[in-house]
Amino acid sequence: MLSLRLVVLFVHIVAVIVALGGSLFSTFALAPVLAAELDPPARLRVSRRIIRRLGAIVLTSLAVLVVTGILNVFFIGGVSILLAIKLVLVLVVIGLALYQYGNIGAQIWRAASPGPEVAALQARFRRVGLTVGAIVLLIIYLSIGLTRGSGAIVAMIR
Repeated sequence: MLSLRLVVLFVHIVAVIVALGGSLFSTFALAPVLAAELDPPARLRVSRRIIRRLGAIVLTSLAVLVVTGILNVFFIGGVSILLAIKLVLVLVVIGLALYQYGNIGAQIWRAASPGPEVAALQARFRRVGLTVGAIVLLIIYLSIGLTRGSGAIVAMIR
């Protein structure tokens, strides 16, 4: 039988996939193609649209992750050291994502024309995205430890 806990966990995992998948696709597939195929004015126009659309998707996914994460903590019934580390990393990811889309993305959006400053912003946007992706992968690794018990992380390292 389908339980509420299982549904919440499923939605939580889907939100991780959407947020991380969109960011990784944008960083590793889309951005290099845009840089190679489009002239700077066209690349800026396309980048603006992508940042706006992807930002809405990623930030919505983060909101879903926060809500389902809180529900998951209630289902677990307590906070272990491993979960506390994961929650701190989640706060770091949320802060970085807000900075990436709300600050850097907004600056790219407001740029009047392509130039070296926009290229630098786009590079910073990608670097922050890679950092977020790496931290999310660490969070996923910690989540595996949470689902397997406290000794699972140590056992997986050996």
